[in-house]
Amino acid sequence: MAQTYSNDLRAKFLQAYENGQVSLRQLAERFGVSEGWAHKILHAQRLTGSTDRPEGKPRGFPSRLTQEIRQRLKAELGQRPDATLLELQAWLTEHEQVSISVQRLSAVLLEMGMRRKKKPARR
Repeated sequence: MAQTYSNDLRAKFLQAYENGQVSLRQLAERFGVSEGWAHKILHAQRLTGSTDRPEGKPRGFPSRLTQEIRQRLKAELGQRPDATLLELQAWLTEHEQVSISVQRLSAVLLEMGMRRKKKPARR
């Protein structure tokens, strides 16, 4: 997956462009960036006046598990600490009318700082 360039690189690149008599293409080669990226940040700097990268917007759909539901889920786990993910999934469907996959439930519990790994009984 592509990495974003740091704000420091953006600032240095734009400063070098403003100071020098070098074309944008030559400067892009010197800094090891694409010419399209160079045009994009120069245009953004002229529009906003800032060299910093704008904050990204949240991606995807908002979670069905609101903070209130997460608090009630945490309370339910306090009452039933041995509940499996399937039982918690059924509880969410029955009491909160929220249907989510076991995988998503596991990820949400990890976000909340709670682990639900169950080991089978051994002889």
